[in-house]
Amino acid sequence: MRLSHRHLYLTLTAFALLAVILLWRARAPELEFLSRPSPAGFRELVLTSKSSSLDPLLGLADTGAKPGTTLAGKNLCDNLFHDPAAPALGPDNAVVSIVEFFDYRCPYCKRLTEMLHQIHMDDPRVRIVYKEWPVLGERSILAARAALAAAGQGQYQAFHASLMGSRFLPSMGYVEGLATDLGLDVSQLQADMHSTRTTAALQRTSDLAKAFGFRGTPSLVVGRTVVQGAISEAELKSLVEIEKGSDPGSC
Repeated sequence: MRLSHRHLYLTLTAFALLAVILLWRARAPELEFLSRPSPAGFRELVLTSKSSSLDPLLGLADTGAKPGTTLAGKNLCDNLFHDPAAPALGPDNAVVSIVEFFDYRCPYCKRLTEMLHQIHMDDPRVRIVYKEWPVLGERSILAARAALAAAGQGQYQAFHASLMGSRFLPSMGYVEGLATDLGLDVSQLQADMHSTRTTAALQRTSDLAKAFGFRGTPSLVVGRTVVQGAISEAELKSLVEIEKGSDPGSC
């Protein structure tokens, strides 16, 4: 009798697990991919929505950026996934890395940042790499420089979250107040904002964006898949699961 109960329990558990898997598959969106001429080894996720470079609230036109060849092979992959100046959340030996190109004034970037943080919280093996790409004007450039400077004092995540959560346009006064609230050395922050290291980091991100032909923010590289524009939470989670089982190739 005791053995029979055990078999029944195992059978019910197996059926429950199968039901969960089938339910997840039923809810998981079907993703469509396109091949890309460059960079080599990357594909692109097909989305119906486009990047905020076309957002009528911002009044921006397409930047006209086309895939370039200034970066290639290992150099591109190192700058994309392993740039020491690019803040990151998660382990170096991540099961998959998500690289986010964003602007603090991009409305959808604020929502996407929350989604990415939750994905990392759900699976800490997923690494988020932050690429400050200020394409929406001088205020965006100021915010990006300030965030990278805050990283030099070990406070990137808090600084980044505050800028993303703010409804105010970034200004030097706001940046200095935020730095003070976080206990940062404001004078050091100001110096680091205009350092050659910060300028070089922003230039590398700009070069990467050109290499991928990005049109605006938000833009993502999830493993070996490029995502341009507003991706749904369900699509993003499904893509991450697919990329976890993919061969990272030369990157």
